Parts: sequence; structure tokens; C-alpha cells
Amino acid sequence: MIRPHLFPIFTRQGRSRTRFKVGYIDNKGVVVIDPVFDEGTRFYEGLASVAVGNRWGVINTSGEFVIPLASWGWCRFSDGLANIPVKGIWGIIDTTGHFLLKPTYDYLESFHEGRAVFRLGKFGERQSGWRYGYLNKNGAEAIPAVFHNACGFSEGLAAAKVGNLWGYIDSAGLFKITPRFEGTRQGLRRIEDTRAGYFRNGLAPVWSGQGYGFIDTTGKFVIEGFDDANSFCEGRAVVGQGKRFGFIDTEGRMIIECRFTLARDFSEGLARVELKEATVGLMSTTGFIDLQGQMVIEPTFFSAENFHDGLCLVTTEDLIGYVNRIGEFVWQGPFVEYGVLC
Repeated sequence: MIRPHLFPIFTRQGRSRTRFKVGYIDNKGVVVIDPVFDEGTRFYEGLASVAVGNRWGVINTSGEFVIPLASWGWCRFSDGLANIPVKGIWGIIDTTGHFLLKPTYDYLESFHEGRAVFRLGKFGERQSGWRYGYLNKNGAEAIPAVFHNACGFSEGLAAAKVGNLWGYIDSAGLFKITPRFEGTRQGLRRIEDTRAGYFRNGLAPVWSGQGYGFIDTTGKFVIEGFDDANSFCEGRAVVGQGKRFGFIDTEGRMIIECRFTLARDFSEGLARVELKEATVGLMSTTGFIDLQGQMVIEPTFFSAENFHDGLCLVTTEDLIGYVNRIGEFVWQGPFVEYGVLC
């Protein structure tokens, strides 16, 4: 049986904009699971985390609990495993709720290409003392905690930081691109951390010391000259020049000029953008462009997520709901300040 795609809805309880219940709809806007939960995530691999009070469990697309409510946090499954916090300490569970790795680490990320970043070092402690490593899918330390920061794997490489320099390691923890990209830069008012992005289409954005550019898998800069840059998504990458953002293709050509005050990555052929700066007492509105830069959903929303399975969660001053790819509401309700949406 093919599992339907379900989407969390947030239904207001009374007049308060912060009180709501969570249920789930299908892509036609039909309520499939009644709004009876206090929190709820998206579905991943047919499973979603939901909360009743301060206890979280996991349901299937029929709304049945497959992992009972317990005193832990929300989780998201990837390749049949989920990282989960229990009283602030992280472990790994399978789809039955059995701990593959009992809570051990101060922080754990999701698995990417068979590796999950872990951190030794609690919030409140000096970050200079934090160390990062990687687990394999058996819960064993595949790469020891020797890095000062680390990111997930993509295309066989992961950004890892030693001191104040970013480089890229392979799945064995060996540097394939020597750490040489600065981890900080001088911002307008203070020193800011720089990003070393994910490899996609064989390219990754890093800080060159003068600006952001894209390196290939040998560490050579092949595209340069931006004040900001994101990893590629769907053959496009967000880049910034001054206070405006646009998109380049994998050849470095400016496909969509830097005319937006905000731009987010493409998802399902659409990217969220804003045309105007927010001002005191007036929020900037959000719309969506296609891969050629044409505005296909006009900027009328106060907030918007990315598209997933054909729908996008949006808010206006009075409403919260899901729109389809042409901007039509398939479900809507009174505005609420929704909670977990992961």
C-alpha cells in the first residue's frame, strides 16, 4: 500500500493565537488525522513525531502510535533511524523505539550518507572546548571527536573545522581538501562565523578571505565574487551582492539577477523570495519564483516554508494554511503561531 503524503495543520483553540491542536491533511486538504495533538512534525518515512502535553511519541499515517508517548523530545527518521534527546542527552532509536544507541552525546545530527555528526560539549560551556566527530549506523564512533566544528556528508565529503580553518574530509575522517578556508570574517559590526557548505553538483560554497566562492572536489575555486552564497539546490545557488540576492547556475552564470531582499533555496522548482525590506510596523511579504526567475506566486504572505510534496505552509495576517503550486489554498484556518515544524 502506498502511504499518502500528509501535512501537519495547526488549528486554533479559542481566541488565542498561541493555543492550537495539531492534525494532518492529505494533499487535497482533506483531514486524515483529527487535530488532537499538542505538537506535531512533518512525516518522514511514513512516521511523524507528535506530543500530548510534554510527552512525545511517533505515529504512522493512520494516526496510530507506533512508538508510545514518553519523556523525550521529537525526532525525525532517516534510513530507519532517528536521533533523539532524552533530558538533554542524545541517542539513536529505530522505528520501534528501541535504542540502537542509548543517550550518550551532548548533541547528535541526523544521518547523511551513513554518518551522523556528534558533539562533545554542553550548551553553557565554552564553545572553544566543544569537539565534533561522526557515528556510523551501528552507533559506533567511525570518526573520533577531533574537530572544532563539523557538518554532514554530501557527495562523499563533509566540511570539518580545525582551529579556525575549514576543510573537507572523506567517510574515513581523512582530509581530502586541506583546512585552509577561514572560519570567521569581519562583518559590519562584529566578527562573524563563515560557512563551509555542502557539495552539490560537485561544488561547495566557502569563504575565500575576500568573499564567498565555490570550490570543486579538489579544493580549487571555480566560481568567485559574492558577499554570500548557499549550496546548490536543483541546479541553482542563492548568492548575495550587497543587500540583494539572486541565483547562479553551476557554471557561475547569473541566471536570476540580485534583486531580492531575501531569497531561499529552490524546492520542487520554486524558491521563496521577498522584494522589499521590512520596515517598522510593516512586514515584508513573501512570494515564489520559478527556476527562470518569474514570479509565479505573488508576494502576499507574511511567512512561508519550502514546498514539500506539492504544498507549502504559509501565513497571512489572519490565516494559516497550505497553498499549492499556483498559490491556491487547499486548507486554511485562523492564524496561530505554530510550534514544531521539522
